[in-house]
Amino acid sequence: MDYKRVLKLHFENGYSGRTIAKNTGEGQRTAINEFLKRFKECEELNWPLSEEVTNEYIEALLYKKRGNIENDEFYRAFSEEEVHRKLAKKGETLLHLWKLYNAEGEVEGKRPLSYRQYCRRYSNWLDNKDVTFHIQRYPGVNTELDFAGKVLWLHDRRDPEALTKVTIFVSALSFSDLFYVEGMTCCDIGNWIRVNNNALKYFGGVTQTVTPDNCKVAVTKNKDWIDPVLNPEFQAWAAHNGTVILPAKVKSPRWKPNVEGHVRIVTMHILVEMDEMTFYSLEELNAELWKRMEAENCVNFSKLNYSRRDLFEKEEKEALLPLPETQYEYLARKNVTVSPDFSFVYDTVHYSMPRKYLRKTLEIRVADRKIYVYNDNGDLIRTHERSYTPKSWVVIPTDMPKEYSDYSFWNTPYFLAKAGNIGSNTRVLIQRVIEKFDYPVQSFRSCFGILRFAEKYGKEALENCCRDAILRGKCSYNYISNTISLYAHPGADTIDRMASSLKPVDKDQVVTGVYKDDDSRYSLKNLLKKQEGGDLQ
Repeated sequence: MDYKRVLKLHFENGYSGRTIAKNTGEGQRTAINEFLKRFKECEELNWPLSEEVTNEYIEALLYKKRGNIENDEFYRAFSEEEVHRKLAKKGETLLHLWKLYNAEGEVEGKRPLSYRQYCRRYSNWLDNKDVTFHIQRYPGVNTELDFAGKVLWLHDRRDPEALTKVTIFVSALSFSDLFYVEGMTCCDIGNWIRVNNNALKYFGGVTQTVTPDNCKVAVTKNKDWIDPVLNPEFQAWAAHNGTVILPAKVKSPRWKPNVEGHVRIVTMHILVEMDEMTFYSLEELNAELWKRMEAENCVNFSKLNYSRRDLFEKEEKEALLPLPETQYEYLARKNVTVSPDFSFVYDTVHYSMPRKYLRKTLEIRVADRKIYVYNDNGDLIRTHERSYTPKSWVVIPTDMPKEYSDYSFWNTPYFLAKAGNIGSNTRVLIQRVIEKFDYPVQSFRSCFGILRFAEKYGKEALENCCRDAILRGKCSYNYISNTISLYAHPGADTIDRMASSLKPVDKDQVVTGVYKDDDSRYSLKNLLKKQEGGDLQ
């Protein structure tokens, strides 16, 4: 509050506290009225004020704390600025500086401040000076973790409209600024452990401390920063690697400035350009990301003749703690059932299994790179390389049957026969869905889902939906699922959508089996005429 201005408005202009608060924005009404009351009760101040009276003097006089035992009249002062300068030295603490100050004892009748008073006075000095404490960094001491705000996207070859979000993990060494990045399609604890393991492998060692952001996979609770509650799995990861987790303050980016700077660098120099590229797998995206990351790490610092990589190799690499002999492995456990398409599904990815395990329930234990499959006796029966590309297939060729004629359920002839019973267009669409995959069994779930729509919407609706899907070249389960309802209950709005989406050469085509009026068939042009006449139901 500008106390002198408030007094002038009150005494010279006659404004009340409410008017001053409303028209000048000097503070709230209650605060202004309280100030005016204290001023009138103070014997040492009168209006008009003398020229030497300042706002600081008014505040100190009217709002001085009662029983202030830190008065310089009784206690020995110290140089806050000198304390601030000494704290930049490695290993220096406020407690050690206070002990040196306290050891001098009483000087000229003034006692030393207690440690608590000493810290409070230094803290108040920082607040008044708006000083930001610079955290001195040393080789091999700290790693900072965060996520980039900008994300990338994976595309699906079978469904051009389907997109999968990729979050970018960033890890940076506080001293050399060497950083590591990796894309994640799912930010759960398993993936969090995996990318941190990969970061340690890239750096070739471990720092003494790790400072993560307050994401849930790292920190469960961080109310006051003093005693944060860490994710137990991440705490176990730190113990395995011989490091300590020291989370940053909540909403305080200055506690991890290096990684915040790298988030900006990664976003501006890497992600913006990659956003214009098309990726169909996470492996492909990360390969491009790592190539650009390595190039950025080798670029010289501004106005310096060395890079992050140079500084790391020269001063920090040898200071890192050695990696443990075995990498920490997070194993998620889950029971899965092998479906008739000779696969089980984990995290939207299909993994093949031999025929003898069809319809059996198995236990899988999932690590960051491997999936271990166990039978009901606890025996390891299969190991798969883990894939992070959504809706992909991990197939061992010997699992895929070469002939389907001897199977009574879920084979190519079975689905073609079922589709043929519905109509010729449905059979053609099912055939094209099967041809999209390397192994026919990979398409059986899609085929089953498409044919099941005949039970809900009717054979006629499915047949006509399949016909239009073929005309548009969109032979997929997703397209049928999104449009089948339009063919079950067609109306005027449906015809508008059909007319706007068909190519010009198709507009005179006869639409059969979908739109009927008194059992008559109409061309799309005639249907539109009837729509304008208002007699189309």
